[in-house]
Amino acid sequence: MGPAGIHLEKLFDAEAYFRSGASPWTFFAYPTSLAGAFGLPDDDEACRLLAEVQGHGIEVAVWVSEIVFNTTFFVCRSEAVTDLQKVIRQLEVPEYFGARFCEMRSEALFAKLVDTSSSANGKG
Repeated sequence: MGPAGIHLEKLFDAEAYFRSGASPWTFFAYPTSLAGAFGLPDDDEACRLLAEVQGHGIEVAVWVSEIVFNTTFFVCRSEAVTDLQKVIRQLEVPEYFGARFCEMRSEALFAKLVDTSSSANGKG
């Protein structure tokens, strides 16, 4: 078991799935350059999201895609999209993660790149 209770051994191979002609469905994105152990984001709440989705029976993966530069995704199989959307709606409530968690947390993680870049250029 990995961070936040993620069952690493149950993650499917998203790249192989993509190469087979299928389309992984993305539901969370973060900068690959900010990934830590197992390619997961260095963000406890994001990891908890993946564990929660997995815990609801959705088969998920962490996909480092070459389609979008420096971007890693949490994905599910295309046939699980309807179930995933139901689970995300259940989780994006104040008692759990809060409204629009996936969108807002992804944006916050990408904003770290801008902050780091600004600081490195003496602008931060």
